[in-house]
Amino acid sequence: MHDAGDWLREEKSYVCAINEVYECVTVTGCSRVSLEDANVAGIMVLDVEKKQLRSAPLGGEPRADDIEGLIATDKAILIYGTGKRESDRTVSAIISLETGKLTAGISTLDSSISLLGNCSARP
Repeated sequence: MHDAGDWLREEKSYVCAINEVYECVTVTGCSRVSLEDANVAGIMVLDVEKKQLRSAPLGGEPRADDIEGLIATDKAILIYGTGKRESDRTVSAIISLETGKLTAGISTLDSSISLLGNCSARP
């Protein structure tokens, strides 16, 4: 096992699996939804070197989105930006370099989507 700093320096990309998705809206609160309902791919590849997030939703076309901001600390990789396909959307995520745990959020004018998952170094 690498320490967090070595893992970050040595690895150029990570495969992330989304395990849970929640949608939150005003008044009714939050509820668990499917990947399809949230229009989110279950598997994503984070390319740290190219600052890109690649995914292929079930039944959808593969796509790659540029990451506007990517910050690495000793303990985490932080990602943030605005959605490219929708103008009124923000995206943020954090990946633990110690455990591989991923937490992410997508915010729109109407709702917020919370994503929970795990990432590992891409072989």
